[in-house]
Order: sequence, then structure tokens, then C-alpha cells
Amino acid sequence: MPQLNKFLKRIIYYFLIPFLVYCFIEGVLPATTYTFRYAEGLQFKSRLRIPHLTSNYPNIDSKGTAEGDLCHHTSNAIVKKEDWKTDKLGFRNNQFIEQADIILIGDSYIQGVGLSQEETLGNQIITKSDSTISVYSMGPSSIVEFIRLMNLGLIKPPKVMIYSQVERHRFYPILMPTERTLVKDKIKWWCSQYSLNVFLDKATRLYSLDWMRARIKEEKGRGVKAIEGSNMFFLNGKNQPYDKKVPDVVKKIKTYKMYFESIGVRFIFYPNCNKESVYYDYVPFDHQPDFLLRLDTALQKEQVETINTLQIFNNYRATHSDLLYHLDDTHWNPTAVGLIADEIIRKYKKTPLPEGSDVTLFR
Repeated sequence: MPQLNKFLKRIIYYFLIPFLVYCFIEGVLPATTYTFRYAEGLQFKSRLRIPHLTSNYPNIDSKGTAEGDLCHHTSNAIVKKEDWKTDKLGFRNNQFIEQADIILIGDSYIQGVGLSQEETLGNQIITKSDSTISVYSMGPSSIVEFIRLMNLGLIKPPKVMIYSQVERHRFYPILMPTERTLVKDKIKWWCSQYSLNVFLDKATRLYSLDWMRARIKEEKGRGVKAIEGSNMFFLNGKNQPYDKKVPDVVKKIKTYKMYFESIGVRFIFYPNCNKESVYYDYVPFDHQPDFLLRLDTALQKEQVETINTLQIFNNYRATHSDLLYHLDDTHWNPTAVGLIADEIIRKYKKTPLPEGSDVTLFR
């Protein structure tokens, strides 16, 4: 027995204590210590699956630099200054707004990956409208997550819901949360009220080990180089998939509109273009992929309000030489964001808000 106790003490001294010290150091270091950009560093990623309601760390106010996802750790990387603020839910907003005029739901484009805080779509709409339009950005997020947050009473329906999705991603049907899901969400929200949740996540996600593995393997951005002399890189280049069937996508988007109209909210669908679609001549493709153009036409026939992003970018390229996407990143730059912000403001002011309809449709 004394030998066993001695053995256990050695395990504690030589293994457990060093591991706890390592976890503590990980927990107190800045969230982005081991990442090449903020988007990855501020995500809940713990192997222990600590409960959290949304994807990102709440109440963050940080400044630093970042590189594009296509060329990080290469000579083609372009270092960008970024400052990030997240609200109490973990979304990238200057402040939390319980009931905004416009809610933006979408992926990393809505979040503003590759952009500084004032350059994000939500903040550009606020600035360009002289703060007459309140905007709340939920990215990365989904319609289902909005419904869950609304059911918890954390946010209220806006006047206008703008749903965004990048062209290359799949479209999913709305799956309404169950009572069991609501109970779990209440627990997650209770847990997220304490900074200990963020500390424990950082302490146990083991990002430093991932960083060491990546550096040993010399992992770097694997962007596909565009035509010579352009210094532009793409995610997939000529291998970009364009196999979505327009009728199937239209059917799903119509259900989004039906849901929001059922709770008295005006719905606008706004797709983000693949970089390859906008700069098809740099890939090069013989012809511009036209999925988004065909989708916009089909949605208009079904009376779904849209923003024809690809056409807006085509029009801009016809008269301007300024780029709309970062050279070393899949994401758009502030110029492109500004064009869409202008269009959103125009639509918001032009079209009257709809009256509520059948509120029991999705219950």
C-alpha cells in the first residue's frame, strides 16, 4: 500500500501538475495566440464540449493582425490589421441590440472575416444610413439559431430579416427546436454568463499542440493561383463545384420566407458569390458561372425579395478596376461590402414592411 501511494504521488507530481499548469497557461493566453486570424481563435472548440449557446466567445474587444486563409504562412500572405468586438451572445457587433430594424444572418461573410470591425456589413449599413437604421449581425449563425435565441427571449423579431449564404455552401431546411432543445439552450445560456466558460474552453482546446503539429508539417494556405501576373488566389479554382439544382434551392428559400412572414417579418435573401464566380476570367473559366443569376430570376418569379449580388459586382467591375475580394483570401473586401450595404439601405427604405400573416404556420 505505501508503494501504491508513492506511485500515485509521482503520477501527480510528474504528470498531473504539469498538465494543469499547461492548461492554465493556455487559458490565460490571448484567444488568437496560435491562429493566423481571429475567426478561428474566437470559436468555442474545446474537446470537452463545454456548453455554449453560440459559436464565438462573448464580450471580446481585441486588436491584432491576420492573414488570408488561402496564403497564410506563405510569401503571398497579406497582413491585415483587424479589431474585433463581440457582444454578450458572441456575435460581432459593437453592442447588443435586442430588437433591431435589420438582422443579418449568415456565415463568415456576415461575421466579417478578413475585415476590421468598422468594415463589416452591419457596421457599414449603420454608418452609411447615419445610424438611422439599427442592425444586428448574427454570423456565423443560422435561422434555427435565431429561432432558439428568440424562444429564450434573448432577441426579438426585427422589421427585416436578411438571410445570407455563400454560393458554395449547401442550403438546409428549417428544423424547429423542440421543448427538449429549449431546456438545453437555457442551460447553455446560464453557463455562458460566466467568463469561466471561455477560460475552460481555451484551456482545454489544445490549440498549441495543433499549432506545433502544423508548424512541424509546414502547413500553409493552399490557395489555387489565378492567371499569371494577377497575384490572386482561389479556394478551388477550376474545380469549383456548380451542381446545385435551382428548383431545389428555391423550394428551401421559399420556406424561409414563409416562416418569417408568419411572424410578421419581411424577408430578403442575399447570396454571397464564390470568388471564382466574380473573377471567373482570372480562374480562368470560358464563361461566368451563372447559378446565382438563374437563382435570382427563379426567386423573383416566386416573389421572394432578393439582392442580386453577382449582378451588382458585375456592374461594378464593368466600370471600376478596384478589387472586390482580398487577393489572398476567399472573402470579400470593404469595397464589396459597401456596395451591398448601399443596396440593403435602398431596399429597406423603398419597400414597405409586410403585415403579419398566419403565426401558427411553423408551430
